[in-house]
Amino acid sequence: MALAAAWLVACTPAPAPASVEREGEITSATPIGDVFAPRFEVDATHIERFDPPGAGGGFALAVGSSVRNPNAFPIVLQSVEYTLSIAGEAVATGRLEPALELGAGASGALDWTIAADLTERRALWSAVVGAYAGTPLPFGIEGRLVFASQSYVFTTGRRALMSGTALAREAVRSPRLRLDGVSSRIALVRSDAPVAVITLVAVNPGDVGYFLSARDVVLELDGFMLATLDLGPVPMPAGETIRTEITFLIDRARLSSDAEAALAAVLGGQRGAVRVKGSFVYDVLGVDSFAVDLERDLVVTLPGRVAGTDAGDDSGDHDDDAP
Repeated sequence: MALAAAWLVACTPAPAPASVEREGEITSATPIGDVFAPRFEVDATHIERFDPPGAGGGFALAVGSSVRNPNAFPIVLQSVEYTLSIAGEAVATGRLEPALELGAGASGALDWTIAADLTERRALWSAVVGAYAGTPLPFGIEGRLVFASQSYVFTTGRRALMSGTALAREAVRSPRLRLDGVSSRIALVRSDAPVAVITLVAVNPGDVGYFLSARDVVLELDGFMLATLDLGPVPMPAGETIRTEITFLIDRARLSSDAEAALAAVLGGQRGAVRVKGSFVYDVLGVDSFAVDLERDLVVTLPGRVAGTDAGDDSGDHDDDAP
């Protein structure tokens, strides 16, 4: 027995000295400085697309940003898991894998487009449409970052990455309106029912189409009210000039004595000053309406005409495409 025990002891390897390290293993890691997550800054960001609700309600925000590496060593930004909020409401999530290499203290550009479906988010429609008419849309992006140095991969917690405001890539501009005195006329269809046909010329100078309309449009002749109506909607394609005839039916029984005298004078061949007043608005993408910024009053002088006909001189305002 003693011999067998001696043999086992002889075959057992002696423990390695404490000072000997195995090759390729790390016994300790001591940071030599703090490690910071990449910093984002907003560059040029705009609404790329918004489909009217009847056409799907799709929304796309083009995000332009710069990313800075605040560390004293180079990194690679491997991924960004993000959530987009507009007007305080989260609307989209996604993942970006830019593999963006950033030297120590260096910055790089990171541009991407975030798509969202706003079909069921009616409360946001007006905020988005407002960006087409010049009211900035607030947005924020938060997310989780994964970035790597030469030896380590770092993952951050969810944090705010950037925030700002955005306008639409294409702007809506208020239409320019005027009256055309040459083609406008007041005709006597029958003795108790004169008709005023007033030609409105409207220019859409912007890049987005809309509809023009108006409520409580008042027709005045020489300062006296003849008739009222509601107008529209009139399609206004982007960058185009349209002409539309507004037809007022005049009820002579409801006219004041001064208005009747002014009407009789025009029907008798005299000239008359016509004014159109009303709350003109343009409806953008079927979501929200904005008041028309009238550059001047809608006033024109009608040439004298023969009662019951369209004959007359050519002394009214002439048609052109520049109101």
